[in-house]
Amino acid sequence: MRALDHIVFNARDRMDEVAALFERLGFFVTARGHHSLGSINHTVVFESDYLELLGYPPGAPPEQRPELVSRPLGLMATVLRSIDADGTHAELMRAGLVPRPVQTFSRPVEMTGGAIADASFRVTRLEPDAVPGSWFYFCQHLTPGLVWRREWQRHANGACAMAVLDIGLPDVESAAPLYQACTASAATRVNDALVFQLDSAQLRLATAAAGAGAGMTGLSFYVPSLERLRSRFLRDGIRFAWHGAAMDIDPEETFGCRLQFVLQRDQALVQSTQSSCTFTAPGH
Repeated sequence: MRALDHIVFNARDRMDEVAALFERLGFFVTARGHHSLGSINHTVVFESDYLELLGYPPGAPPEQRPELVSRPLGLMATVLRSIDADGTHAELMRAGLVPRPVQTFSRPVEMTGGAIADASFRVTRLEPDAVPGSWFYFCQHLTPGLVWRREWQRHANGACAMAVLDIGLPDVESAAPLYQACTASAATRVNDALVFQLDSAQLRLATAAAGAGAGMTGLSFYVPSLERLRSRFLRDGIRFAWHGAAMDIDPEETFGCRLQFVLQRDQALVQSTQSSCTFTAPGH
């Protein structure tokens, strides 16, 4: 079983808006980073994984990252952890996948107090459409201490980890072997979905809505209290729907992406919430 390392949200050239959204939702968003490949990013860091907001400056699409321009705004990639990028590359080849050559890159990181250090990575990627629904990367951190820092893991909304990544597919059964090869784990059937465990997180495959293509349809986060979130969102005018042990943010607030909060570490309560929701309006 491979662990989840991070999820990539493609901000394209709208990074200021995307970063502001996650700050409004109560996440601590790190200072902007500038990759050696020409892209820019912010991160939302949890105990063992993180969300990466990835994009490029307006009017300056990076030649080495054309996918940021060609792919739509929203959830774009699933990144699994590697302790040896070359070894992972070989494992993927043996599993019948065709990863890109391992690539080494870095980005300066602004530390507390203003010091600057270079965070370095070795990454191999599959081709963007090799697996329906999500683009898979495999990341080896050469400097993990520059990514997972305690002062960046304290979020005003209480979030401590990513819970479930939802992926919608026209044909779940035919895609399942590819997901098994990527995650190095077997799926568990939960209701009408196939669930792959990625250490503390879950990747859930479900049949896409009628007329919809394959894609990453939603991401949820573990929090200790939904009541605390309710008060915050009402105060800040964020539209949400609260149902049972989960709270959905109105997709109109989130660039069409379904973002959800679920009660912390309660695996039994992480259920599908694809049904329609009534969103609470500000002031109600």
